[in-house]
Amino acid sequence: MARRPEVFVRPLPMEEGRRLHRITRTAKDPVKLRRAIVVMMSGQGQSVPGTSPH
Repeated sequence: MARRPEVFVRPLPMEEGRRLHRITRTAKDPVKLRRAIVVMMSGQGQSVPGTSPH
């Protein structure tokens, strides 16, 4: 069972949230897409499912 994260990003202003949402729709770079998703979810107080590097 995964631990609940203890640290989240600061609350996101609406404009930053919109920008992150736009990135998730238009990003061609998978790293940029994943980072935007992680920050958006953290800003909403959600944990991000962990992925194994191997």
